Amino acid sequence: MKENIENVSKEKITSFDVLGQRYDLPYSTTGNPTKEHILIESTMLFALKGYAAVSMRDIAAKAGVTPGALYNHFTSKEDLWEAVVDHAMQLYFLYHKNLDEALEKADTFEEVLEMIFAEPTRMKNMFTCYAFGLIQTEQFRSEHAGKIFNGTFLEYGIRFAQKWFDRCIERGLVRAFDTHTVATVFIHGVMIGINLKVQESLKRDIPYDITRMFEDLRQFILRSVSAP
Repeated sequence: MKENIENVSKEKITSFDVLGQRYDLPYSTTGNPTKEHILIESTMLFALKGYAAVSMRDIAAKAGVTPGALYNHFTSKEDLWEAVVDHAMQLYFLYHKNLDEALEKADTFEEVLEMIFAEPTRMKNMFTCYAFGLIQTEQFRSEHAGKIFNGTFLEYGIRFAQKWFDRCIERGLVRAFDTHTVATVFIHGVMIGINLKVQESLKRDIPYDITRMFEDLRQFILRSVSAP
């Protein structure tokens, strides 16, 4: 069943999935789930309509709080926007922190690939797709968003994948290969997959089967590193 934005946010989201394990989100961890909920709802509204088209009243209505309560958390729309961008970055780092711990238990290169492909393929945390789409779009308007898109979603993501590919080589789990190039191909594949998943969630036709696309990419990497 296709999941649309209403289904994503009909209940307050306080945790996310990393390889089947549930972890508290940043503000839920500090005992502020209402702020977490506002940030998630704001992220999805901004992603769907664009920053300029969304008002604080729109966000309050979507989050189920009064405008006064919203202003208790954020002094202005721009203040809320900056928090949304930072929240997206926090989620990205938090996901990779927990993935990092899980990858320590991998015994084969194939298992490492399976783990790093799991979230892009299954999209267990749909609201993070909207965060990515928002930052990708708003980088043209916001310097802050641009820095996070390039420095976090791209550069950090590539470094993370490359680090684990390098470790597999060091441990003798796979022959030496150009880990930076393969990591770059992987992250750009993730970007495409997230964009397709957002389009699918909006019940729009997409040109590729997302699961098949990632499986083809995984097999491509396996064939590339196993070639003599």
